[in-house]
Amino acid sequence: MCGRFETKPSVQTIVVELQKHNIDLELDLEDEKKKTVNIAPTDKIFSISQADNIFKLSIVNWGIKFSDDSPLIFNSRIETIKEKKYWMNLFSKNRALVPMTAFYEWKKEGTRKIPYRIFLPDENLFFVPALYHMNKDKNIFASLITTTPNKFIKPVHHRMPVIFKIKDGINFLSDDPEANLAKCIPYTGEMALEPASI
Repeated sequence: MCGRFETKPSVQTIVVELQKHNIDLELDLEDEKKKTVNIAPTDKIFSISQADNIFKLSIVNWGIKFSDDSPLIFNSRIETIKEKKYWMNLFSKNRALVPMTAFYEWKKEGTRKIPYRIFLPDENLFFVPALYHMNKDKNIFASLITTTPNKFIKPVHHRMPVIFKIKDGINFLSDDPEANLAKCIPYTGEMALEPASI
C-alpha cells in the first residue's frame, strides 16, 4: 500500500467539509481533468497543505523523483522517516494531506489476486498524510505515508496508509514533528472492504 486509491468528492464538497471545521481553503488548481477512481502513481492528486496559517488545496503529482534516473517514491514508510535525516526534514517542513474516499488492495485468493475497495463506513472522506517535494521547475510531487497494518488490513496486505479523520488531519499540518510521529500509527477505527471492479 498504497498503489491505488479514489477521491470521489468534488472540490466544492471538500471545501464544505473543511468549512465545517472552520477551515477555509485557498484553491490552487490546474485547469485539467483529474481521475477520481483507480488513481495510480504518476497521476495528479489533490493535496492540502498549510503555510502562514493559510490552507491550500492544490493538484500535485503522485510520486517523488529526485532525478531522471532515481526511483519513483510514491509511498514513504514512517519507519524510514524516523530513521533518515533527509526524510525527517521533509516530515518536519513539507507535510500535506491527501483526501480519499477509499483505497484498493489486491488479496491473493487461490491462484488469483482479487482487488478490494477499502473504506471507512462511518466517514465519507478521510485523509492520508503525505510528504511533498518541489523541484527546480516549481512542480510539486507527493509521497503518501504508510505504516504497519492493523488487524483488519493484515490479512490483505503487509502495509497500510496512515489514516486521519478531518480533525486529526488538520492538526497534523500544524503540530510539531514529535507529536505528528506519534499520530502515524495503524488506524484504530472501523474499516470495511468490498470487491472492486477496477
